[in-house]
Amino acid sequence: DNVASSSGKYYTLQNDINASATTNWNGGLGFSPIGNDVTNFVGIFNGNGKVITGLSITRPGQSYVGLFGYMGSGAEVRNLGLAGGAVTGSAYVGGLAGYTWGPVSNCYATGSVMGTNDYVGGLVGYTYYTCTVNDCYATGPVTGSSRVGGLVGQIDGGTVSGCYATGSVMGTGDYYVGGLVGRNFGGAVSGCCATGPVTGNTQVGGLLGMNDCGPVSGSYATGPVTGSSHVGGLVGYTYGGTLSE
Repeated sequence: DNVASSSGKYYTLQNDINASATTNWNGGLGFSPIGNDVTNFVGIFNGNGKVITGLSITRPGQSYVGLFGYMGSGAEVRNLGLAGGAVTGSAYVGGLAGYTWGPVSNCYATGSVMGTNDYVGGLVGYTYYTCTVNDCYATGPVTGSSRVGGLVGQIDGGTVSGCYATGSVMGTGDYYVGGLVGRNFGGAVSGCCATGPVTGNTQVGGLLGMNDCGPVSGSYATGPVTGSSHVGGLVGYTYGGTLSE
């Protein structure tokens, strides 16, 4: 409710929260995401090792959907668990955050995530610029159109390190479906893995659907991968990037 005044503010979660009642909030739409593309959340949120259980968001016509809809420049979320629940949106959809400029660390999400459009991830839908995602994981099933990943839908710069995803990933659109990340656009991925089954159309990979001009190191994938073209056990398609131990 006070997201407009979140700049420079610090928040610490003091207790676990049972959020199962959110299923019936707002006429069935569930929880209202914190921040959007007009009014960003820009505070520092420390989950303090606590867990939010059963969060429900059902907004298939809305973009920027997750516990945090839009984390702007200066925002940060760390040390937070999201157990179970279900998040549904249009584009930029993630269990923790739909869209983020700021770092996310030591967080996890185990619920299902569904997007009717692009940029859909088990933890984060889209990371922008210098954003970092470190020591995080997601285990729930993820479904979206294009740019769909078990952890992050698309990385646009920044880094993802020490992370993993184990849930099934399905892309119903044309491109970029990965067990960990749908599309890596100029970012760096290191020390990560994905183990869930991945299904898509074009540029489908067990770890990354598309690696576009980014370094990938010390990472692996073990899940079955199914697609029609540019399909790989590790990466579906790489352009100008590097793969190394």
